[in-house]
Amino acid sequence: MTKKFKSITVFCSASGSTASIYCEYMRKVGEMLAENGITMVFGGGDEGMMGKVLQGVLNKNGKKYAVITEQLFPLECHNPSVYTKGELITVDTMAERKAKLIELGDAILVGPGGWGTVDEVSEYAVAVQIGNAARKPMLFLNFNNFWKPMMHMMLNMLQEGTLNNNKVDFIDFVNDIDGIFPTLDKIQERIEARENGTPVVAPFCACVEAPRQND
Repeated sequence: MTKKFKSITVFCSASGSTASIYCEYMRKVGEMLAENGITMVFGGGDEGMMGKVLQGVLNKNGKKYAVITEQLFPLECHNPSVYTKGELITVDTMAERKAKLIELGDAILVGPGGWGTVDEVSEYAVAVQIGNAARKPMLFLNFNNFWKPMMHMMLNMLQEGTLNNNKVDFIDFVNDIDGIFPTLDKIQERIEARENGTPVVAPFCACVEAPRQND
């Protein structure tokens, strides 16, 4: 178990139509966080995968912070009684919500999701790129190869020169739950190496050839 992360933000779908295999996987992720004494930070919904990761934390009496907008509160948070004082944070805008979710987590886990999840990870990646956010490990949970197309897209961007290692060295992918903590630790080591002036290439993009040059 990693000792480097006291809290971890989880991004994933809140859709009630999500396939059950993904919901069960995210429930196990929530249980794993709680069992290891890590506070889960998430978007406050109690349906779909978001609800299942909360259920996992509750099953193991874990700690959690939920961040949700006033607009979404009546739509997505149907059981606020599961939160103790200070655990449920309401904000005015989605921008504030995303910023708070990033602020409260020492690392980020990205479960299967839709446009909202893609928006959250993209906004954070851009904020890191332009220097508006500190680098934190961001790990895509590639259960059932859900995020494989995302990895291929990043690899293509690296190949074509629209991304470089400086913009992705805090990102990685993992296929199974047992690999989550070891991979987070390795990402953190890369971040620290960068801070010490010795950047390390992320393993998932190490096979990429040098960007193509115009003829």
